[in-house]
Amino acid sequence: MTKKHFALGLSLLLFFFALPVEATTISIQVVQMDDANVDVTNSSLLIEEGIMDFMFSQGYIVSNSPIIYNKDKAKNGMKVSLEEAQNGSADYLAYITVYFDRGKSVAPESNLLSNIELAQWKLVRVRGNQQLDGGTEKPGQLVNIDDSERGISTFSQQLAEVINSAIKKKR
Repeated sequence: MTKKHFALGLSLLLFFFALPVEATTISIQVVQMDDANVDVTNSSLLIEEGIMDFMFSQGYIVSNSPIIYNKDKAKNGMKVSLEEAQNGSADYLAYITVYFDRGKSVAPESNLLSNIELAQWKLVRVRGNQQLDGGTEKPGQLVNIDDSERGISTFSQQLAEVINSAIKKKR
């Protein structure tokens, strides 16, 4: 083999490895509905982190918008989140509203899974603003109650699994 053939072969090999790989992108928006708190709670941050980590581990390019924790901002939250996802060239938007109920809690300020009443989610194909799927998940449905931060993380990962399954069905 001559140097010319070797160089040509190496160039072709590098060309094929340098071809762009297209990955699916997803934007995550968490909305905190919690009458007891006027700021973003650690529980909401744990949910967002768990969903983002799971989706990243599944090969998605993941982005997020700041958690919405104000009821007035939540009214236009879907519209604003969709615009942000479009500007970021995301393929999908996972819009997750987490409802907290701390009224009967033994520790309302703590990161307890029992403080979460339910999570409603919507999966939207950003191009065309088409809702593909959605649902309501309760912590007791998805995870045995581990009333701790670990339970919140487990709940968020299992919620992400449900969203991931919805994406796979719609591809």
